Amino acid sequence: MVRRWKDTAETVIIGGGCVGVSMAYHLAKAGMKDVVLLEKTELTAGSTWHAAGLTTYYHPGINLKKIHYDSIKLYETLEAETGQAVGLHQPGSIRIASTPIRVDEMKYQMTRTHWHVTEQYLIGPEKIQELFPLLNMDKVLAGLYTPGDGHIDPYSLTMALAAGARMYGAQIYNNAPVTILKPTSDGKWDVQTSHGTIRANRIVNTAGFWAREVGKMIGFEHPTIPVHHQYVVTATIPEVKALKKELAVIRDLEASYYLRQERDGLLFGPYEKMEKMVLQDSWVRDGVPPGFGKELFESDLDRIMEHVEKAMEMVPVLKKADIINIVSGPITYTPDLLPMVGPHCGVRNYWTAIGFGYGIIHAGGIGKFLSEWIMNGEPPYDLIECDPNRYGKWTDVPFMCAKARESYGFNNVVGYPKEERFAGRPTCRTSGVYELLKDKGSMGFHAGWEQPHWFYKPGDDIGYKPSFQRTNWFGPVGRECKLVMEKVGVIDLTPFGKFIVKGKDSHKLLDRLFANTMPKVEDLM
Repeated sequence: MVRRWKDTAETVIIGGGCVGVSMAYHLAKAGMKDVVLLEKTELTAGSTWHAAGLTTYYHPGINLKKIHYDSIKLYETLEAETGQAVGLHQPGSIRIASTPIRVDEMKYQMTRTHWHVTEQYLIGPEKIQELFPLLNMDKVLAGLYTPGDGHIDPYSLTMALAAGARMYGAQIYNNAPVTILKPTSDGKWDVQTSHGTIRANRIVNTAGFWAREVGKMIGFEHPTIPVHHQYVVTATIPEVKALKKELAVIRDLEASYYLRQERDGLLFGPYEKMEKMVLQDSWVRDGVPPGFGKELFESDLDRIMEHVEKAMEMVPVLKKADIINIVSGPITYTPDLLPMVGPHCGVRNYWTAIGFGYGIIHAGGIGKFLSEWIMNGEPPYDLIECDPNRYGKWTDVPFMCAKARESYGFNNVVGYPKEERFAGRPTCRTSGVYELLKDKGSMGFHAGWEQPHWFYKPGDDIGYKPSFQRTNWFGPVGRECKLVMEKVGVIDLTPFGKFIVKGKDSHKLLDRLFANTMPKVEDLM
């Protein structure tokens, strides 16, 4: 606090992990003059400092690929721009397929990759062995290879972003916890700390696993929950040390772990099944302990032994490796594993960038995305799946915990098109016809509501059975479309928003909004 405390700011960012510092960097670089970041202890405290630091262009969705791309392209140039080393390694990565259905999944993903500039290749065992010569190839059928993937040092990355933010004029204050957030009548915020109050035009919550506490100051219960994630670091392994070039990062999807080179050893991180993984749900009920910052949880090797054994089978040199460190720290999950990014409804000028299960790879791209939105008044592209307003009061703690378990345990499951996940359902959002319909068809989930996707008839292959080929609902859905075209059908639109438009010009407004013209009232009778 040796610098003069600012009384006003265009934007106050709350939280000094990699995402918050990226926001400060991008806003300041874009020309915003008064950017202030407030960190309760020191930069990287929380989840950033202990992250495994994986960077990948890959994402199973469409829109977030752009976020990953922007992050890596920034990280490639950040050291030259700021003079701060970031420890970026880019040996590429391979997603291993050891079952035929995984090969189908990879072929499906290859059909989507040409929408983006990122390189991605479906490769065979010979190329996989070349990129990772220590692999046991007995079960390997194919791999999804992404050049340019790798890992980065999270601490160095955050310090480089901070150096860049300061270089462009942002102010970063450590040991400045926010105590009160008070909205003003003109849409601004009084951000109170023990050092003074800042009047801000907007605030951005980037507080990581403290995001719920920040939200509660305003009256929100953000559905984020810390999960215990463990990874193991080995001592020097002679076979690794003898290699001429760095190993590609591998993701063994069936055994649910990632593995990369760490100096002359290996770093291995599993995702346990939902019944074994651990939630820090006490933090949801009681809040994060005030002194928690750069602490870790107690490790539990027994909990991940199933994955360790499978990793030893796939990478035999692990059998003789000595473990020098087991890291067990909190990472934050939302119910669907996607972050909450953008302006929040219900209050003016409150933005969130929270709920990052993969904050390192998202930080650079999200900072760029949100800064462009703030500076230009609209988002640069669609990222609707990360809208913070996709949740509501129906997202209670039991639902949040059930979905976090499901998402963590499903990290590496096969990702089918039109995917449904059933943990925590139904919520309190069930319509008056739900009990009548729930056993008569396959239900889908939309904004917390249960909605029939298709109805069963005698002889149908019932239930949710996803596939990369034609599914069991292909025929029945075609049957229903034909019925509606030729006869009549009833559709449950409970999840849709309903608006009552009143006033003398309501007819003109609706004619303007809708593709068709509104019928006159007498035509409806």
